Amino acid sequence: MADRVSAHIMIGGVLARSRYPELVQAIGNDNPSIDWDGTPFNPIDIPIDTPLALMDHDVAHGRFEEIEHACRRHGLHYVRWSGGYPGSFPSVRLLYLGHGEPKQVLTTEEDEQVFPIERIRELGSIEAIETEYRLARTNPPPLVLIDDDSRDPAISETVHG
Repeated sequence: MADRVSAHIMIGGVLARSRYPELVQAIGNDNPSIDWDGTPFNPIDIPIDTPLALMDHDVAHGRFEEIEHACRRHGLHYVRWSGGYPGSFPSVRLLYLGHGEPKQVLTTEEDEQVFPIERIRELGSIEAIETEYRLARTNPPPLVLIDDDSRDPAISETVHG
């Protein structure tokens, strides 16, 4: 049996409407809710002007495996916080900016970033620490669905990463 903890994910970026069912399926497979009380996700309710927020109190290893994979495949920005499990893994915030590798930062159970002394020494200045802190606190943009026939090259680059 996997260690299970509370976790929260916010998803944003631009996604072709024809790819949305893939994200919906991933959400269905991981089965998070839209609030901590367990209200089910409804695919027709995409928030306006905010990222899509999903959460669950019972997440294996604190990861939304299917959702995170779908986000990386489609170049969607996401931020996931998960609580720690004593003796197995710490509380972390994971940031994926729509490209590259996800960046993980240590946090408290209240999602406050923790800076081990070794990391402070690596960063070397208060400005560098503050820059890393601001990056770790960055939330995704809103999730926006676009028509598949969009001709805007900037959007095509964003969608196809």
